[in-house]
Amino acid sequence: DFSAGQVGNGSADCYLLLLAVQVHEASASHIIAQQWLVHSFVSCGSSKCRSSSQIGYFAEPHAHVCLQPGHDLLPLDLIAAGAAHRFSSEAADPFILQYGPVQGYQSFRKCLASFLTDSTQHRVDPDQLIITAGVSHGIDLAVRRLARPGHQVLVEQPTYFLAGDILRQAGVKMVPVPSIAEGLDVDALQQMLQQPNGPRPKLLYTIPIHNNPAGTTLPLHKRQQLLQLAHKYRFNIVADEVYQLLSFSDSPPPPPPMRAVEQQMLQDGLLPLTDEGGGHAQGPNSVTKQQEPHSMHSSTGPAAAEAEGRSGSESEGQEVVGSKSNIISDYLNLQLPPEDPISAASRVVSLGSFSKIMAPGLRLGWAEAAPHLLQHLMQDGVLGSGGSIAPLASGIAHSCLELGLLQQHLHDVIKPRLQMGCQALTDALRSEMPQCNFEQPLGGYFVWLDLGPKVCSQELLKLAERQHKVRFVPGKACDGQPHMARLSFAFYQPDELQEGVKRLAAALADYRSGAR
Repeated sequence: DFSAGQVGNGSADCYLLLLAVQVHEASASHIIAQQWLVHSFVSCGSSKCRSSSQIGYFAEPHAHVCLQPGHDLLPLDLIAAGAAHRFSSEAADPFILQYGPVQGYQSFRKCLASFLTDSTQHRVDPDQLIITAGVSHGIDLAVRRLARPGHQVLVEQPTYFLAGDILRQAGVKMVPVPSIAEGLDVDALQQMLQQPNGPRPKLLYTIPIHNNPAGTTLPLHKRQQLLQLAHKYRFNIVADEVYQLLSFSDSPPPPPPMRAVEQQMLQDGLLPLTDEGGGHAQGPNSVTKQQEPHSMHSSTGPAAAEAEGRSGSESEGQEVVGSKSNIISDYLNLQLPPEDPISAASRVVSLGSFSKIMAPGLRLGWAEAAPHLLQHLMQDGVLGSGGSIAPLASGIAHSCLELGLLQQHLHDVIKPRLQMGCQALTDALRSEMPQCNFEQPLGGYFVWLDLGPKVCSQELLKLAERQHKVRFVPGKACDGQPHMARLSFAFYQPDELQEGVKRLAAALADYRSGAR
Protein backbone atom coordinates (compact mmCIF):
# COMPACT_ATOMS: atom_id res chain seq x y z
CA ASP A 1 0.00 0.00 0.00
CA PHE A 2 2.84 2.41 -0.52
CA SER A 3 4.70 4.15 -3.26
CA ALA A 4 8.31 5.19 -3.14
CA GLY A 5 9.41 8.79 -3.23
CA GLN A 6 12.78 10.41 -2.87
CA VAL A 7 13.76 12.35 0.20
CA GLY A 8 16.23 15.05 -0.67
CA ASN A 9 17.50 18.31 0.69
CA GLY A 10 14.77 20.86 0.15
CA SER A 11 12.26 18.17 -0.68
CA ALA A 12 9.90 16.22 1.51
CA ASP A 13 8.70 13.47 -0.77
CA CYS A 14 7.62 10.65 1.51
CA TYR A 15 5.82 7.35 1.14
CA LEU A 16 2.28 6.44 0.37
CA LEU A 17 0.04 4.50 2.74
CA LEU A 18 -3.65 3.73 3.04
CA LEU A 19 -5.69 6.88 2.60
CA ALA A 20 -2.63 8.98 1.83
CA VAL A 21 -3.28 12.71 1.74
CA GLN A 22 -1.70 15.47 -0.31
CA VAL A 23 -0.73 18.72 1.31
CA HIS A 24 0.03 22.19 0.02
CA GLU A 25 2.05 24.25 2.41
CA ALA A 26 4.67 26.95 2.29
CA SER A 27 7.22 27.38 5.08
CA ALA A 28 10.30 29.51 5.66
CA SER A 29 12.65 26.68 4.76
CA HIS A 30 10.95 24.87 1.92
CA ILE A 31 7.72 24.32 0.03
CA ILE A 32 5.74 21.14 0.23
CA ALA A 33 3.51 20.97 -2.82
CA GLN A 34 1.64 18.07 -4.38
CA GLN A 35 3.46 15.56 -2.19
CA TRP A 36 2.46 12.52 -0.18
CA LEU A 37 2.02 13.07 3.53
CA VAL A 38 2.80 10.09 5.70
CA HIS A 39 3.81 9.63 9.30
CA SER A 40 5.81 6.45 9.32
CA PHE A 41 9.57 6.90 9.51
CA VAL A 42 9.49 10.66 9.12
CA SER A 43 8.39 12.49 12.22
CA CYS A 44 5.84 15.02 11.07
CA GLY A 45 2.60 16.59 12.21
CA SER A 46 -0.62 16.94 10.26
CA SER A 47 0.73 19.93 8.34
CA LYS A 48 4.53 19.88 8.63
CA CYS A 49 7.20 17.42 7.60
CA ARG A 50 10.78 17.43 8.80
CA SER A 51 13.62 18.04 6.40
CA SER A 52 15.80 15.16 5.27
CA SER A 53 18.44 15.98 7.86
CA GLN A 54 15.89 15.17 10.56
CA ILE A 55 14.82 11.86 9.09
CA GLY A 56 16.19 8.80 10.88
CA TYR A 57 18.31 6.00 9.54
CA PHE A 58 15.26 3.84 8.88
CA ALA A 59 13.49 6.16 6.42
CA GLU A 60 13.68 3.70 3.54
CA PRO A 61 11.66 4.13 0.35
CA HIS A 62 10.66 0.48 0.36
CA ALA A 63 9.78 0.32 4.05
CA HIS A 64 6.93 -2.02 4.94
CA VAL A 65 4.54 0.64 6.16
CA CYS A 66 1.17 -0.74 5.12
CA LEU A 67 0.17 -2.07 8.54
CA GLN A 68 2.20 0.06 10.88
CA PRO A 69 0.68 2.08 13.70
CA GLY A 70 1.02 5.85 13.51
CA HIS A 71 4.23 7.45 14.71
CA ASP A 72 2.38 8.88 17.72
CA LEU A 73 1.70 5.31 18.86
CA LEU A 74 5.37 4.29 18.79
CA PRO A 75 6.60 4.72 22.39
CA LEU A 76 10.26 5.63 22.01
CA ASP A 77 10.43 6.93 25.59
CA LEU A 78 8.89 3.73 26.89
CA ILE A 79 11.37 1.60 24.96
CA ALA A 80 14.25 3.74 26.27
CA ALA A 81 13.03 3.36 29.86
CA GLY A 82 12.64 -0.40 29.46
CA ALA A 83 16.11 -0.73 27.96
CA ALA A 84 17.68 1.37 30.71
CA HIS A 85 16.01 -0.76 33.36
CA ARG A 86 17.01 -4.03 31.72
CA PHE A 87 20.61 -3.18 30.86
CA SER A 88 21.83 -0.71 33.47
CA SER A 89 20.02 -1.48 36.71
CA GLU A 90 19.82 -4.34 39.17
CA ALA A 91 17.82 -6.19 36.50
CA ALA A 92 20.88 -6.30 34.22
CA ASP A 93 22.05 -9.83 33.47
CA PRO A 94 24.75 -10.76 30.93
CA PHE A 95 22.90 -13.99 30.12
CA ILE A 96 20.43 -11.94 28.12
CA LEU A 97 23.19 -11.80 25.51
CA GLN A 98 23.25 -15.60 25.24
CA TYR A 99 21.33 -17.72 22.74
CA GLY A 100 18.75 -18.47 25.39
CA PRO A 101 16.27 -21.33 25.81
CA VAL A 102 14.17 -22.28 22.77
CA GLN A 103 10.92 -21.51 24.56
CA GLY A 104 12.09 -18.07 25.70
CA TYR A 105 13.33 -16.93 29.10
CA GLN A 106 11.18 -18.32 31.89
CA SER A 107 11.15 -15.06 33.84
CA PHE A 108 9.85 -13.20 30.79
CA ARG A 109 7.26 -15.87 30.07
CA LYS A 110 6.02 -15.64 33.65
CA CYS A 111 5.71 -11.87 33.40
CA LEU A 112 3.97 -12.11 30.02
CA ALA A 113 1.59 -14.81 31.30
CA SER A 114 0.64 -12.60 34.25
CA PHE A 115 -0.05 -9.67 31.90
CA LEU A 116 -2.18 -11.82 29.58
CA THR A 117 -4.07 -13.32 32.51
CA ASP A 118 -4.93 -9.86 33.85
CA SER A 119 -5.80 -8.49 30.40
CA THR A 120 -8.00 -11.34 29.17
CA GLN A 121 -9.34 -12.72 32.48
CA HIS A 122 -8.12 -16.10 31.27
CA ARG A 123 -5.38 -17.91 33.13
CA VAL A 124 -2.31 -18.27 30.96
CA ASP A 125 0.34 -20.79 32.02
CA PRO A 126 3.89 -19.51 31.36
CA ASP A 127 4.96 -23.09 30.59
CA GLN A 128 2.45 -23.10 27.73
CA LEU A 129 3.98 -20.05 26.03
CA ILE A 130 6.73 -19.90 23.43
CA ILE A 131 8.25 -16.62 22.29
CA THR A 132 8.06 -15.85 18.58
CA ALA A 133 9.22 -13.11 16.24
CA GLY A 134 5.64 -11.88 15.89
CA VAL A 135 2.41 -13.35 14.56
CA SER A 136 3.79 -13.89 11.04
CA HIS A 137 6.49 -16.11 12.52
CA GLY A 138 3.88 -17.81 14.69
CA ILE A 139 1.72 -18.63 11.67
CA ASP A 140 4.71 -20.02 9.80
CA LEU A 141 5.83 -22.03 12.82
CA ALA A 142 2.40 -23.52 13.44
CA VAL A 143 1.74 -24.41 9.81
CA ARG A 144 5.16 -25.97 9.19
CA ARG A 145 5.22 -27.93 12.43
CA LEU A 146 1.55 -28.99 12.68
CA ALA A 147 0.93 -29.76 9.01
CA ARG A 148 2.82 -31.23 6.09
CA PRO A 149 3.07 -30.23 2.43
CA GLY A 150 -0.10 -31.35 0.68
CA HIS A 151 -2.25 -31.18 3.79
CA GLN A 152 -5.36 -29.03 3.70
CA VAL A 153 -5.65 -25.86 5.77
CA LEU A 154 -8.98 -24.09 6.14
CA VAL A 155 -8.75 -20.31 5.71
CA GLU A 156 -11.61 -17.91 6.26
CA GLN A 157 -12.33 -15.43 3.48
CA PRO A 158 -11.62 -12.58 3.57
CA THR A 159 -8.41 -12.89 5.53
CA TYR A 160 -5.12 -11.18 6.29
CA PHE A 161 -3.78 -10.50 2.82
CA LEU A 162 -0.18 -11.57 3.54
CA ALA A 163 -1.04 -14.86 5.29
CA GLY A 164 -1.53 -16.61 1.96
CA ASP A 165 2.14 -16.40 1.05
CA ILE A 166 3.12 -17.99 4.37
CA LEU A 167 0.73 -20.88 3.81
CA ARG A 168 1.66 -21.39 0.17
CA GLN A 169 5.36 -21.44 0.96
CA ALA A 170 4.70 -24.14 3.56
CA GLY A 171 3.30 -26.29 0.75
CA VAL A 172 -0.18 -26.71 2.22
CA LYS A 173 -3.39 -26.50 0.23
CA MET A 174 -5.68 -23.69 1.29
CA VAL A 175 -9.40 -24.43 1.45
CA PRO A 176 -11.52 -21.25 1.61
CA VAL A 177 -14.32 -20.92 4.14
CA PRO A 178 -16.83 -18.07 3.68
CA SER A 179 -17.50 -15.41 6.28
CA ILE A 180 -20.67 -13.62 7.32
CA ALA A 181 -21.43 -10.51 9.38
CA GLU A 182 -20.33 -12.17 12.63
CA GLY A 183 -17.13 -13.69 11.27
CA LEU A 184 -16.26 -17.13 9.95
CA ASP A 185 -19.41 -18.93 8.72
CA VAL A 186 -19.30 -21.93 11.05
CA ASP A 187 -22.54 -23.36 9.67
CA ALA A 188 -21.11 -23.35 6.14
CA LEU A 189 -17.94 -25.01 7.44
CA GLN A 190 -19.99 -27.71 9.12
CA GLN A 191 -21.78 -28.44 5.85
CA MET A 192 -18.43 -28.62 4.04
CA LEU A 193 -17.03 -31.10 6.53
CA GLN A 194 -20.15 -33.28 6.42
CA GLN A 195 -19.83 -33.87 2.69
CA PRO A 196 -18.41 -37.30 1.75
CA ASN A 197 -15.86 -35.63 -0.51
CA GLY A 198 -15.46 -32.58 1.69
CA PRO A 199 -12.17 -31.29 3.06
CA ARG A 200 -10.22 -33.23 5.66
CA PRO A 201 -8.10 -30.43 7.11
CA LYS A 202 -5.14 -30.51 9.44
CA LEU A 203 -5.50 -26.87 10.48
CA LEU A 204 -7.85 -23.93 10.39
CA TYR A 205 -6.41 -20.41 10.31
CA THR A 206 -8.72 -17.70 11.63
CA ILE A 207 -8.63 -14.15 13.02
CA PRO A 208 -11.56 -14.48 15.44
CA ILE A 209 -11.48 -10.98 16.96
CA HIS A 210 -11.49 -7.59 15.19
CA ASN A 211 -10.74 -9.48 12.02
CA ASN A 212 -8.26 -8.17 9.47
CA PRO A 213 -9.77 -6.96 7.14
CA ALA A 214 -13.45 -7.42 8.00
CA GLY A 215 -13.39 -6.12 11.60
CA THR A 216 -15.69 -8.94 12.73
CA THR A 217 -15.58 -10.74 16.07
CA LEU A 218 -16.78 -14.34 16.26
CA PRO A 219 -19.37 -14.59 19.08
CA LEU A 220 -19.04 -17.06 21.93
CA HIS A 221 -21.65 -19.56 20.73
CA LYS A 222 -20.00 -19.73 17.30
CA ARG A 223 -16.59 -20.25 18.90
CA GLN A 224 -18.05 -23.16 20.80
CA GLN A 225 -19.54 -24.62 17.63
CA LEU A 226 -16.23 -24.22 15.81
CA LEU A 227 -14.37 -25.99 18.60
CA GLN A 228 -16.85 -28.87 18.48
CA LEU A 229 -16.11 -29.25 14.77
CA ALA A 230 -12.35 -29.14 15.38
CA HIS A 231 -12.59 -31.94 17.93
CA LYS A 232 -15.01 -34.00 15.88
CA TYR A 233 -13.03 -33.77 12.65
CA ARG A 234 -9.65 -33.69 14.40
CA PHE A 235 -8.06 -30.51 13.08
CA ASN A 236 -6.18 -27.88 15.04
CA ILE A 237 -7.14 -24.21 15.14
CA VAL A 238 -4.50 -21.50 14.67
CA ALA A 239 -6.16 -18.45 16.22
CA ASP A 240 -4.51 -15.19 15.17
CA GLU A 241 -5.58 -13.06 18.14
CA VAL A 242 -3.26 -10.13 17.58
CA TYR A 243 -6.14 -7.67 18.15
CA GLN A 244 -7.43 -9.36 21.33
CA LEU A 245 -6.36 -6.46 23.56
CA LEU A 246 -7.56 -3.67 21.24
CA SER A 247 -11.30 -3.51 21.97
CA PHE A 248 -12.63 0.03 22.36
CA SER A 249 -13.69 1.28 25.78
CA ASP A 250 -17.33 1.80 24.75
CA SER A 251 -17.61 -1.65 23.13
CA PRO A 252 -19.12 -4.71 24.82
CA PRO A 253 -16.54 -6.99 26.45
CA PRO A 254 -15.08 -9.27 23.78
CA PRO A 255 -15.53 -13.04 23.93
CA PRO A 256 -12.78 -14.98 25.71
CA PRO A 257 -9.79 -16.08 23.62
CA MET A 258 -10.23 -19.36 21.75
CA ARG A 259 -8.07 -21.34 24.17
CA ALA A 260 -10.07 -20.07 27.15
CA VAL A 261 -13.32 -21.12 25.48
CA GLU A 262 -11.89 -24.54 24.69
CA GLN A 263 -10.55 -25.12 28.19
CA GLN A 264 -13.91 -24.22 29.74
CA MET A 265 -15.73 -26.56 27.36
CA LEU A 266 -13.33 -29.40 28.19
CA GLN A 267 -13.79 -28.80 31.90
CA ASP A 268 -17.58 -28.76 31.48
CA GLY A 269 -17.55 -32.00 29.47
CA LEU A 270 -18.74 -30.26 26.29
CA LEU A 271 -15.74 -31.52 24.33
CA PRO A 272 -14.29 -35.06 24.37
CA LEU A 273 -11.08 -35.78 26.22
CA THR A 274 -10.38 -38.54 23.71
CA ASP A 275 -10.93 -38.71 19.97
CA GLU A 276 -13.13 -41.24 18.19
CA GLY A 277 -10.19 -43.62 17.93
CA GLY A 278 -9.87 -43.81 21.69
CA GLY A 279 -6.62 -41.85 22.08
CA HIS A 280 -5.94 -38.33 23.19
CA ALA A 281 -6.90 -35.73 20.61
CA GLN A 282 -3.32 -34.70 19.84
CA GLY A 283 -2.67 -35.70 16.26
CA PRO A 284 -0.61 -32.88 14.67
CA ASN A 285 1.48 -35.51 12.88
CA SER A 286 -1.15 -38.20 12.56
CA VAL A 287 -3.50 -38.72 9.64
CA THR A 288 -6.46 -41.05 9.86
CA LYS A 289 -8.20 -42.49 6.86
CA GLN A 290 -10.93 -39.89 7.29
CA GLN A 291 -8.38 -37.06 7.36
CA GLU A 292 -6.33 -38.19 4.37
CA PRO A 293 -6.01 -35.24 1.97
CA HIS A 294 -7.85 -35.94 -1.28
CA SER A 295 -4.81 -34.81 -3.21
CA MET A 296 -2.42 -37.28 -1.60
CA HIS A 297 -1.49 -40.60 -3.18
CA SER A 298 -3.50 -43.56 -1.96
CA SER A 299 -0.53 -45.91 -1.62
CA THR A 300 0.00 -47.60 1.71
CA GLY A 301 2.85 -49.06 3.68
CA PRO A 302 5.97 -47.60 5.34
CA ALA A 303 7.04 -45.49 2.38
CA ALA A 304 3.66 -43.77 2.10
CA ALA A 305 3.51 -43.31 5.85
CA GLU A 306 6.94 -41.73 5.85
CA ALA A 307 5.80 -39.32 3.13
CA GLU A 308 3.03 -38.27 5.48
CA GLY A 309 5.53 -37.50 8.25
CA ARG A 310 4.78 -40.64 10.26
CA SER A 311 5.52 -44.39 10.30
CA GLY A 312 3.48 -47.43 11.16
CA SER A 313 5.19 -47.77 14.55
CA GLU A 314 4.76 -44.13 15.41
CA SER A 315 2.37 -43.17 18.21
CA GLU A 316 -0.05 -40.39 17.49
CA GLY A 317 1.40 -36.89 17.61
CA GLN A 318 4.91 -38.11 18.41
CA GLU A 319 8.15 -38.43 16.50
CA VAL A 320 9.49 -41.93 15.77
CA VAL A 321 11.11 -43.38 18.89
CA GLY A 322 14.88 -43.28 18.56
CA SER A 323 14.73 -40.90 15.60
CA LYS A 324 17.35 -38.22 15.15
CA SER A 325 14.68 -35.61 15.92
CA ASN A 326 14.10 -37.16 19.33
CA ILE A 327 17.84 -37.43 20.03
CA ILE A 328 18.29 -33.72 19.24
CA SER A 329 15.22 -32.83 21.32
CA ASP A 330 16.69 -34.71 24.29
CA TYR A 331 20.03 -32.94 23.82
CA LEU A 332 18.35 -29.52 23.68
CA ASN A 333 16.14 -30.40 26.63
CA LEU A 334 12.95 -29.73 24.64
CA GLN A 335 10.85 -32.33 26.41
CA LEU A 336 7.95 -30.88 28.40
CA PRO A 337 6.46 -32.43 31.54
CA PRO A 338 3.43 -34.74 31.29
CA GLU A 339 0.14 -32.95 30.80
CA ASP A 340 -3.29 -33.41 32.33
CA PRO A 341 -6.15 -34.89 30.27
CA ILE A 342 -7.68 -31.47 29.55
CA SER A 343 -4.45 -30.06 28.14
CA ALA A 344 -3.82 -33.28 26.23
CA ALA A 345 -7.12 -32.80 24.40
CA SER A 346 -6.49 -29.20 23.33
CA ARG A 347 -6.56 -28.31 19.64
CA VAL A 348 -5.92 -24.56 19.75
CA VAL A 349 -2.77 -22.53 19.15
CA SER A 350 -3.28 -18.88 20.06
CA LEU A 351 -0.98 -16.24 18.55
CA GLY A 352 -0.27 -12.78 19.93
CA SER A 353 2.17 -9.96 19.27
CA PHE A 354 3.76 -6.86 20.74
CA SER A 355 3.53 -5.21 17.31
CA LYS A 356 0.05 -3.82 17.94
CA ILE A 357 0.38 -3.08 21.67
CA MET A 358 3.95 -1.79 21.83
CA ALA A 359 6.03 -1.54 18.63
CA PRO A 360 6.35 -3.69 15.49
CA GLY A 361 10.09 -3.03 15.34
CA LEU A 362 10.58 -5.26 18.37
CA ARG A 363 9.70 -8.26 16.17
CA LEU A 364 8.33 -10.01 19.24
CA GLY A 365 5.27 -12.13 19.89
CA TRP A 366 4.12 -15.36 21.46
CA ALA A 367 2.22 -18.57 20.85
CA GLU A 368 0.13 -20.21 23.55
CA ALA A 369 -0.57 -23.92 23.24
CA ALA A 370 -0.91 -27.10 25.25
CA PRO A 371 2.34 -29.04 25.85
CA HIS A 372 1.77 -31.67 23.15
CA LEU A 373 1.34 -28.92 20.52
CA LEU A 374 4.05 -26.73 22.01
CA GLN A 375 6.43 -29.66 21.81
CA HIS A 376 6.11 -29.69 18.04
CA LEU A 377 6.64 -25.94 17.77
CA MET A 378 9.77 -26.17 19.90
CA GLN A 379 11.26 -28.82 17.63
CA ASP A 380 11.57 -26.32 14.79
CA GLY A 381 15.05 -26.46 13.32
CA VAL A 382 15.59 -22.70 13.34
CA LEU A 383 14.74 -22.48 17.03
CA GLY A 384 16.90 -25.50 17.81
CA SER A 385 19.87 -23.89 16.12
CA GLY A 386 19.39 -20.27 17.14
CA GLY A 387 17.76 -20.63 20.54
CA SER A 388 15.42 -18.07 22.02
CA ILE A 389 13.79 -15.60 19.65
CA ALA A 390 14.82 -11.96 20.20
CA PRO A 391 16.23 -12.14 23.75
CA LEU A 392 17.17 -8.45 23.73
CA ALA A 393 13.70 -7.37 22.64
CA SER A 394 12.26 -9.79 25.19
CA GLY A 395 14.31 -8.12 27.90
CA ILE A 396 13.01 -4.67 26.98
CA ALA A 397 9.41 -5.87 26.83
CA HIS A 398 9.94 -7.69 30.14
CA SER A 399 11.01 -4.46 31.85
CA CYS A 400 8.17 -2.47 30.28
CA LEU A 401 5.72 -5.00 31.69
CA GLU A 402 7.40 -5.14 35.10
CA LEU A 403 7.37 -1.35 35.40
CA GLY A 404 3.76 -1.09 34.21
CA LEU A 405 4.80 1.09 31.28
CA LEU A 406 3.28 -1.06 28.56
CA GLN A 407 -0.03 -1.40 30.40
CA GLN A 408 -0.24 2.38 30.78
CA HIS A 409 0.67 2.98 27.14
CA LEU A 410 -1.93 0.47 25.95
CA HIS A 411 -4.77 1.93 27.99
CA ASP A 412 -3.87 5.62 27.92
CA VAL A 413 -2.50 6.01 24.39
CA ILE A 414 -3.08 3.16 21.95
CA LYS A 415 -6.71 2.25 22.60
CA PRO A 416 -8.01 5.85 22.88
CA ARG A 417 -6.07 6.88 19.76
CA LEU A 418 -7.41 3.94 17.72
CA GLN A 419 -10.94 4.60 18.93
CA MET A 420 -10.64 8.27 17.96
CA GLY A 421 -9.32 7.38 14.52
CA CYS A 422 -12.08 4.81 13.99
CA GLN A 423 -14.76 7.33 14.92
CA ALA A 424 -13.32 9.98 12.63
CA LEU A 425 -13.13 7.56 9.70
CA THR A 426 -16.61 6.09 10.15
CA ASP A 427 -18.20 9.52 10.71
CA ALA A 428 -16.59 10.74 7.49
CA LEU A 429 -17.79 7.66 5.59
CA ARG A 430 -21.36 8.21 6.73
CA SER A 431 -21.17 11.86 5.75
CA GLU A 432 -19.27 11.67 2.46
CA MET A 433 -20.18 8.18 1.19
CA PRO A 434 -23.68 7.39 2.51
CA GLN A 435 -24.31 4.99 -0.38
CA CYS A 436 -21.58 2.65 0.93
CA ASN A 437 -22.09 0.19 3.77
CA PHE A 438 -19.89 -1.07 6.60
CA GLU A 439 -20.11 -2.54 10.08
CA GLN A 440 -18.98 -0.25 12.88
CA PRO A 441 -15.72 -1.71 14.27
CA LEU A 442 -15.58 -2.51 17.97
CA GLY A 443 -11.79 -2.47 18.03
CA GLY A 444 -8.74 -3.32 15.96
CA TYR A 445 -7.40 -1.40 12.97
CA PHE A 446 -9.79 -1.64 10.02
CA VAL A 447 -13.07 -0.73 8.35
CA TRP A 448 -14.32 -3.16 5.68
CA LEU A 449 -16.18 -0.96 3.20
CA ASP A 450 -18.83 -2.18 0.74
CA LEU A 451 -18.57 0.10 -2.28
CA GLY A 452 -21.58 -1.41 -4.02
CA PRO A 453 -21.99 -4.49 -6.23
CA LYS A 454 -21.22 -2.66 -9.49
CA VAL A 455 -17.90 -1.27 -8.29
CA CYS A 456 -14.59 -3.02 -8.89
CA SER A 457 -12.34 -1.81 -6.11
CA GLN A 458 -9.20 -2.66 -8.10
CA GLU A 459 -10.28 -0.37 -10.93
CA LEU A 460 -11.37 2.28 -8.43
CA LEU A 461 -7.97 2.09 -6.77
CA LYS A 462 -6.18 2.96 -10.01
CA LEU A 463 -8.47 5.95 -10.58
CA ALA A 464 -8.27 7.07 -6.94
CA GLU A 465 -4.50 6.93 -6.91
CA ARG A 466 -4.03 8.62 -10.27
CA GLN A 467 -6.61 11.39 -10.02
CA HIS A 468 -7.24 11.88 -6.30
CA LYS A 469 -4.03 10.78 -4.59
CA VAL A 470 -5.63 8.31 -2.21
CA ARG A 471 -5.20 4.56 -1.83
CA PHE A 472 -6.70 1.57 -0.01
CA VAL A 473 -6.48 -2.22 -0.07
CA PRO A 474 -8.92 -3.71 -2.62
CA GLY A 475 -11.09 -6.59 -1.51
CA LYS A 476 -9.56 -9.16 -3.85
CA ALA A 477 -6.15 -8.67 -2.22
CA CYS A 478 -7.72 -10.02 0.99
CA ASP A 479 -9.50 -12.86 -0.84
CA GLY A 480 -12.69 -10.86 -0.42
CA GLN A 481 -15.37 -9.70 -2.82
CA PRO A 482 -14.22 -7.36 -5.63
CA HIS A 483 -16.52 -4.54 -4.49
CA MET A 484 -15.00 -4.41 -0.99
CA ALA A 485 -12.17 -2.20 0.29
CA ARG A 486 -10.11 -2.24 3.47
CA LEU A 487 -9.46 1.12 5.14
CA SER A 488 -7.12 1.54 8.11
CA PHE A 489 -7.61 4.09 10.90
CA ALA A 490 -4.41 3.15 12.76
CA PHE A 491 -1.94 5.42 10.98
CA TYR A 492 -3.35 8.85 10.21
CA GLN A 493 -4.75 11.58 12.42
CA PRO A 494 -8.53 12.24 12.40
CA ASP A 495 -8.32 15.29 10.12
CA GLU A 496 -6.22 13.35 7.62
CA LEU A 497 -8.66 10.43 7.68
CA GLN A 498 -11.51 12.83 6.97
CA GLU A 499 -9.60 14.33 4.04
CA GLY A 500 -8.82 10.86 2.74
CA VAL A 501 -12.51 9.92 2.76
CA LYS A 502 -13.39 13.09 0.84
CA ARG A 503 -10.90 12.11 -1.83
CA LEU A 504 -12.16 8.55 -1.92
CA ALA A 505 -15.74 9.83 -2.26
CA ALA A 506 -14.69 12.05 -5.18
CA ALA A 507 -12.93 9.11 -6.83
CA LEU A 508 -16.02 6.94 -6.43
CA ALA A 509 -18.21 9.66 -7.95
CA ASP A 510 -15.88 9.84 -10.95
CA TYR A 511 -15.91 6.06 -11.25
CA ARG A 512 -19.72 5.93 -11.23
CA SER A 513 -19.84 8.62 -13.91
CA GLY A 514 -17.76 6.42 -16.19
CA ALA A 515 -14.22 7.66 -15.58
CA ARG A 516 -11.55 4.97 -15.52
